[in-house]
Amino acid sequence: MIRFRKGGGPLAGAVAAVLACAVLPAPAAGTPAALPDARTAGDAGGEDAGRERRVSVRDVTVPAADGTGLAATVYEPSGRGPHPLLVVPGPWIRLPLDHVTLVRRYRALARAGYVVVAYDPRGFRRSGGRVDLAGPADVADASRVLDWALAHTSADATRVGALGTSYGGTVALNAAAHDHRVRAVVALSAWAELAGGFRINGTRAAGVVRFQELFGRVDGRYGPEVEAAFDEAVTEDPEEPGAWVRERSPASHVAGLNRHRTAVFMVGEWEDPIVPAGQTGAFVDRLAGPSHLRMYRGGHADSHTAGTGLVDRPEAWEASVAWLDQYVRDRGQDGRDPQGGRGQRRWPAVALQPRTGGPLEEYAGWAALQEADRAVPLDGGRGSGRLVAGLPSPAESGPFPVAGPLDAVGGASVTSWPLLRPPTAAAYAGPPARWTVALRGHALIRGVLVPDGPEGTVVVHLYDIAPTGEARLLTHAPYSFTGRRPGGAHRFAVWLPATAWDVPAGHRLGVVFDTVDHRYLTENRVGRALEVVPGSVRLTAPLRDAREP
Repeated sequence: MIRFRKGGGPLAGAVAAVLACAVLPAPAAGTPAALPDARTAGDAGGEDAGRERRVSVRDVTVPAADGTGLAATVYEPSGRGPHPLLVVPGPWIRLPLDHVTLVRRYRALARAGYVVVAYDPRGFRRSGGRVDLAGPADVADASRVLDWALAHTSADATRVGALGTSYGGTVALNAAAHDHRVRAVVALSAWAELAGGFRINGTRAAGVVRFQELFGRVDGRYGPEVEAAFDEAVTEDPEEPGAWVRERSPASHVAGLNRHRTAVFMVGEWEDPIVPAGQTGAFVDRLAGPSHLRMYRGGHADSHTAGTGLVDRPEAWEASVAWLDQYVRDRGQDGRDPQGGRGQRRWPAVALQPRTGGPLEEYAGWAALQEADRAVPLDGGRGSGRLVAGLPSPAESGPFPVAGPLDAVGGASVTSWPLLRPPTAAAYAGPPARWTVALRGHALIRGVLVPDGPEGTVVVHLYDIAPTGEARLLTHAPYSFTGRRPGGAHRFAVWLPATAWDVPAGHRLGVVFDTVDHRYLTENRVGRALEVVPGSVRLTAPLRDAREP
């Protein structure tokens, strides 16, 4: 049985998180779960187990296949080898405080017996070349770094793992799909589908795209293909991702990961605008080898970075080390531990932290969340449901990029339900909950639209409405259409990004439509009317009773 507990994590660092925005990610929040913990540094297995090693650190340049120089730092333990190897492609942007934290972590891994080779992907920082956006050149580079490490360090060719954060995590996944020597991957806040955060239900997430593009320029150098990809993401008509985009998406390389039975550990955040919640879950459900996904509060990478310096070893990082110990150091795949006969840990397929706080909850898979789907009856709304495009409403997705760090410390975006009415918003509410219910997974919104023009956009929000009228945002997504007959009705269905939220007794779920949000480029012409047909809106949500037994 799943246990639900009220309460949240500490608010220490809340002010720092708000000021940091996306520049200084928020510390992890919430109560640690009773799930596998990492072993202490020094417990590396083999003859040298039980003692902490000295670590040598040196900077090197690894030549890529095309001659591009890849700048790397090697952290190598003392003592007789061979030692397990970790190949670590770097992130999209590396901030000074985060870099200090990462260096400490790499040293700790080396003291525990790992050879760590951390390198800047091509086009970033000290490395040469141009950014490849986790494409074929990046995949080949990771294998070249692995080759170099086996030839120039005490690394063990039979115990190889890859570790990466954000962009580096995606590079690690794509590389493992093409290189059978990589036994396990830890990918923290990595995307599974490159287009997933940039094109949502036919809508261009221009604010997110431009933010990523500008931040990448701080540390990186783009070539013509990457420049064009960013421009097309916000200027071209939304369409299915082409081969260039798919090649850079781990979801396109599941067959390789399954063929190698790579052990994959992933971490995501509920309010990540770059990797919408649910994208990683759908990806992990397709993996045939050992896999484990953890979802935490916050925005992109907030659960495991330590840019504020307030949390050095968050729970997500400790669990990552435990995964590497089991599947790289100890060669685990089949439930047996060859090092001393210790039984291996058993990991749930999915473990998630509710945004309302409490311990991690275990699930058999991501799809298992939707097994609790139920219809939620909605009222008929207020007014005609007729919206005037371009008029802002009190419903908002939360200030990007501050919304994620705020969510990490319990600061969901808030509005006033009584203010949500036509012509700026169409709002529909369900009945009060008789007891606390747990929303875990994706909500589905369906209805009928009647636009005055052939194209348009609505932004769909799901709220938790308190008896006072205060409404807290749970999740949201845009929906765009083109080629419709003006004045004609058409049906729509929008799956919202997943969330994990406990709705208290007496609170209601509410659905809101409006036509403006700062994250998205809409298809609306200002002043044009768009009607959400009263009585047509339907809400289906995965809801479980959270009453104590």
